[in-house]
Amino acid sequence: MSPRPLRLHIITEEDPFYLPVFFREFLAELPPDRFELLGIDITPPLNQPTRRALARKLYSFYGGLDFVRLLGRYAASKTLDLLAPRRWWSGTINRLAARHRVACRVVKNVNAPKYVAELRRLAPDLLVSVAASQIFKPDLLSVPRLAAVNVHTGPLPSYRGMMPVFWQMYDRRKSIVVTLHTMTADVDVGTILLQREVPLNGDRSLDLVIRKMKREGAQTLIELLERYRTGAVEPVAMDRSREHYHSFPGRAEAARFRHMGYRLV
Repeated sequence: MSPRPLRLHIITEEDPFYLPVFFREFLAELPPDRFELLGIDITPPLNQPTRRALARKLYSFYGGLDFVRLLGRYAASKTLDLLAPRRWWSGTINRLAARHRVACRVVKNVNAPKYVAELRRLAPDLLVSVAASQIFKPDLLSVPRLAAVNVHTGPLPSYRGMMPVFWQMYDRRKSIVVTLHTMTADVDVGTILLQREVPLNGDRSLDLVIRKMKREGAQTLIELLERYRTGAVEPVAMDRSREHYHSFPGRAEAARFRHMGYRLV
């Protein structure tokens, strides 16, 4: 008798630009005979209460021209979602989940007692955060049987916080790191479970590098799931003496980023 599939549940955020890249790769490559994805829950983008607040934040960072480019991309994706059959086009997390017959819903507060109780009844082995916009409190972190795991596209603990790919390029690093680690009530700390380093190879576009790292993050998560399934996880303690937290970059950082020869979009 073969062992039952490893059960996992994912919490992510609403994002029409980059997270669909992660989930397109992850859902296509996840072996269904070895892993059971119980569901995908979506939190508000960047923990902003309204779309207007989100738009202001993005406009401040990207500036007028790149913001218009993003709006054009968003409009094109929404139009295709409305007009194209799902088997031809799935540009959002919701549509990708439906295409793979995975339950998907929007959750306003992942720490609400009702939500935590519902998740506990599902009995996941692993709870995975993929850019979730809310801090997981101890009650939520206690739900999974094995661990709560975060997918972070930066070396920890030196690149804790927001937009780690941007900050690694800003610091002129030659490669970008994806870190999978156990979660605590503090942000981006815990035990390192797996890391992968990807050379930039001269890439100058933040947009392209983020897309590349979303695909790498999906593949690294599948590798970690296999290690959990076979009992081959090798945890490594973080060196907290090297800790640094990065906030969301502003207009000045974006201007210097461009001055260094990089592009945002």
